[in-house]
Amino acid sequence: MKRTKQTNGMVRMKRLIHSTRLSRYLSRSQRGQSIVLLAFAFIALIAFVGLVTDISLLFVRYSALRRAVDAAAIAAAGQIREGTDYGEVAIAAQQYIALHGLEADTILVETCETDIYQWRTGQGPWSGDPHPEALFSPVSAHMPETELCDWDDPRKYVRVSAQVISPTTFLSLIGIGHITLEATSVSETAVLDVALVIDTSESMAKDTTADDYALAGLTLPGSPGLAMRSQCYTPTHLDADGKPIVNSEKYAGCCNYPGQGLVGDGRMQANGIFLPNGLIWHDANGNSMYDGPSENGVATNVPDPTNASALVCNPFKDVKDAARAFIKRLDFVRGDRVVLVTFDRVANAITPTSGSTTLRPLLRSEEAAINALNRDVGVMVNPTGRFDVCEELRYARDKYYEAPFGLKPGEPRPYSYEAWAPCGNTNIGGGILRANDALTDPADMRREAVWVMIVLSDGAANVTEPIGGLTPPAYGSYGYCPWWTFCCKGPNCLFSDWEYPECVNNNPAQVERVTAEGISVLPICNDNDPRSRHFCLDWSTGEPDPSNPECGVGGHYDADDYARDMADFAGLIEVAPNQPGNFIAMYSIAFGEDVVNEPTGAPLLRYIADAGDNGFIDDNLEQDLRDNGVIDVLDGNYPSSPPWGEKGKCEDFRDQPKAQCGNYYYAEDLATLSEVFEDIAGRLFTRLSR
Repeated sequence: MKRTKQTNGMVRMKRLIHSTRLSRYLSRSQRGQSIVLLAFAFIALIAFVGLVTDISLLFVRYSALRRAVDAAAIAAAGQIREGTDYGEVAIAAQQYIALHGLEADTILVETCETDIYQWRTGQGPWSGDPHPEALFSPVSAHMPETELCDWDDPRKYVRVSAQVISPTTFLSLIGIGHITLEATSVSETAVLDVALVIDTSESMAKDTTADDYALAGLTLPGSPGLAMRSQCYTPTHLDADGKPIVNSEKYAGCCNYPGQGLVGDGRMQANGIFLPNGLIWHDANGNSMYDGPSENGVATNVPDPTNASALVCNPFKDVKDAARAFIKRLDFVRGDRVVLVTFDRVANAITPTSGSTTLRPLLRSEEAAINALNRDVGVMVNPTGRFDVCEELRYARDKYYEAPFGLKPGEPRPYSYEAWAPCGNTNIGGGILRANDALTDPADMRREAVWVMIVLSDGAANVTEPIGGLTPPAYGSYGYCPWWTFCCKGPNCLFSDWEYPECVNNNPAQVERVTAEGISVLPICNDNDPRSRHFCLDWSTGEPDPSNPECGVGGHYDADDYARDMADFAGLIEVAPNQPGNFIAMYSIAFGEDVVNEPTGAPLLRYIADAGDNGFIDDNLEQDLRDNGVIDVLDGNYPSSPPWGEKGKCEDFRDQPKAQCGNYYYAEDLATLSEVFEDIAGRLFTRLSR
């Protein structure tokens, strides 16, 4: 390749440079610069590693703080109830943060109530602009909505904020000795839709005495003072022949409406006087406040048959007093609702009136709920004045004795379906159905709410809703009441002439009992056997299966079976294959000695609690019965492997009906009943909102 002049010149220039002192100097200078650059690079690397280390530690501590605050927020939400001391709530939050190994510098717990307080006092975002409560009521009409106060959709939010000081390692070398980390979490106590399903059958008034009227300010007729009406008591407790009336209702006849009176709400009043929960009083001076013992009792013995506020029926008064305290634990301001369901012969969801408006069953305010409980919830008292002797049975018996063996066509036969079936007064299945319908009514249903049902009864199920389209005396017109539960054959039966054509079979497991008249009869509409299960309903329609013989005259489907089916429908995830249940959280309360002495009383209530604790029947024996109505594992030793799984919570307590297990409770008086309601209130659920 031929070199050009330009190329030759460049070669000579390179040679010249390399041969001079300049080249040697430049070479040494480059080596010095490299050392400096390497030194700066090493310092920068150390700083970067230090920064990354500090930031990593900060992220670790922040993650721990985040988890701690989330847990604290849920714990705080679980502590929030009516009347909660917010200092205790803050302590609970602090403890949960400490459990995560953190010492928070500051912890702030806020609810809608704290926002309202700041709004009223001119603090926080309303600094310098107070709004006195007396001038701005209700708050929702004047206070702007906040994150915690949503007036259109009340929710039970709790916000927990915490700060921790995190020391640095490498950053401290440049004067940054610590960094303050802050985390905030909002949790939510789930809004509750609660159904209180309460037994109002006549037995709930059986303990009423003259002393109860005396506590209400009423004396016996003829005594000084304000006397109870003569219709309200039986002074001798003797029948027309002078014989003692064994099961007389005694003083219960007027215990729902003994006179005009008010009921205490368990709170301090504006005049500073504490008004005990359940105390019956009257406003003597018209100042709308309780002024002490001088106002105890009712004001007059003229009854108001629409107002049971002055109810003195025992033990039912204890039930109302405990229910009133439970209702006050609910948080209506932030979205809780309650429906009151009563059951005796029939079941009803209470729909109280407010002025000219009839309210929906799910009540949205404490005032409406308490007023409905006080005014509209009473006891069905038997008009005959005798327990277990209803009008239909009395009529049939009287007609029989007036014309023995000569009853006219259509006249009810004594101790028959048409005489006994209308006498049942504990429709537990109907109560569960009414509560289920209220909670799941599309007009009121809230998917975000926790559905809770609390069933309280003092006896066994002995009546159901009538089967639609039937009229007495057709079988089913009084509900599911097997004929054979009144058919008694054999040497233990006193009256063979009461063996009617329908009595085609007999159940040797039946346990006879003696009525007030000394007559041996079988339980009403109930086979009295907790180890039996029969089926009738077609769950694709919810109606009786016409092809199922258990539904008819010769069938065995009874009030206890019906109540268990309603418990399945309300509480289970799946009531039948491909037929969903409603997955309602269900609690049951057996109240008083009578229910535990009933062979099917406590077992039914335990079944309800089992259905409602997790959406499945866990008791192995009950699983077995529910499978096909027959106990297949006769020795009771069910395997622990599927399909039986682990034991249900009450399996080890079958012979101990007073033992609390799972969602089942026993209460014998007001004190223990109040404790039961308190425990249930404390078990309500919380969830993290965001």
